[in-house]
Amino acid sequence: MAAGEGNASDSALWPGASPWRSSVVFGAAALFVFFQMVLQTSPSVMREGLVVDLSLNEAGFGGLSSSFYYPYILLQIPAGILVSRFGARSVLIAGALLCTGASFLFAMSQTANAAELTRILMGLGAAPAVVCTMTLAAQWFPPRLFPILAALTEVFGMTGAALGQETLGLIVEHAGWRTAMMTSGAFSAVLLGLIVIFVRNRKTSEDGAEEHWPRPAEMARLLISPSILAPAMAGGLVAAAGVSFGWLWGVSYLQAYHGMSLSAASLSASFYFWGCLPGMLGSAWLCSRYRIPAPLLALGAVGTAALMGLILFVLSGHIVLSAAMFVLGFFNSFYALSFTMVKEKAPSRLSGVAMGLTNMLIVGIGGLIFQPLIGVLAHIRGQDVPDASTLSVTIAAPLVALAILAVAGTGKALGKTGKLSPPSGPRLGGSRATD
Repeated sequence: MAAGEGNASDSALWPGASPWRSSVVFGAAALFVFFQMVLQTSPSVMREGLVVDLSLNEAGFGGLSSSFYYPYILLQIPAGILVSRFGARSVLIAGALLCTGASFLFAMSQTANAAELTRILMGLGAAPAVVCTMTLAAQWFPPRLFPILAALTEVFGMTGAALGQETLGLIVEHAGWRTAMMTSGAFSAVLLGLIVIFVRNRKTSEDGAEEHWPRPAEMARLLISPSILAPAMAGGLVAAAGVSFGWLWGVSYLQAYHGMSLSAASLSASFYFWGCLPGMLGSAWLCSRYRIPAPLLALGAVGTAALMGLILFVLSGHIVLSAAMFVLGFFNSFYALSFTMVKEKAPSRLSGVAMGLTNMLIVGIGGLIFQPLIGVLAHIRGQDVPDASTLSVTIAAPLVALAILAVAGTGKALGKTGKLSPPSGPRLGGSRATD
């Protein structure tokens, strides 16, 4: 639906959903996305302390950081199923409980194995954050606003990553990484209270039977559909540069090869996340207005590859690199459009599963593959910190995304892709007002 359409029917489709109440529900859930990004990126500013205290090499540090992503990635689709069955509120509460406990346990870890176990618990708790928030956005707001709300969800995450790197970097520098993680645990406990108080599920089906177990055949058909996989995969490959460099290795790279202190490198790297904010909101506005998510995602891929090349092989200087990180974040953030592309193709009753698959690929390609891959390559080459040539694998990923988008666009032009048609037989959960 184009922007501006459907205004007359919004009040009929969402009776009683006042803008204030809807915003409070969405905002409280989005704060969990904010915090889970703090947890995801926290090792980037704790590397030196973790390496010394836990006796890690660079490959071990990459493995410790990536241990968060194994449960996070694997649980994205199950998280969508659980949200369909139990509702976003219950799943969010369980996730916040796990993240709170894991943050305190990580701060008390004495061995690498213990730290990895607590990072796994963090990944378990953080896994449903994006799926739950986007599900609540679909429940509490009209469909025409979804591109903006999907972008805002990612904006909350990027803001958490930026403020997390800056704030935790200062705490680590002055009080150590254990104090930083204790502070994170306290914040998580407050966030848990806000979710319990403010977040509520909202029925959107005519008969009130919104929560159900999706049928395996429906999910299998969704998960192997090229019209779903292509944009999700392309979004993940575009995001890979940001997830691997901006979220983890960028701080260490700026310290080692540009002579920055930890706090200066953290500040410079955080400009990536600040650049994501106007990039996500601007691309979402253009998508809502002109309905061109695929060309915008392709533009993001080109910009990401170009900026990574400049940062690694051309530019130098604190101010120049900070500006380049900002522009990198601007273009790289276009990956968020893949959520809109997938939602347009997926049946609404399977929206949670589709969002889970998309987020799985967005975070998984960079976090589960590229982050540890870069660490392993650095270890093989005898580098304490990956250099520019090792990090150049981040340039290849968005170029592959361009190829996928080109093939998908060709298939669409030939009529080979399109929105998944409803399966035959009765639908579980009744007819939804938003379909």
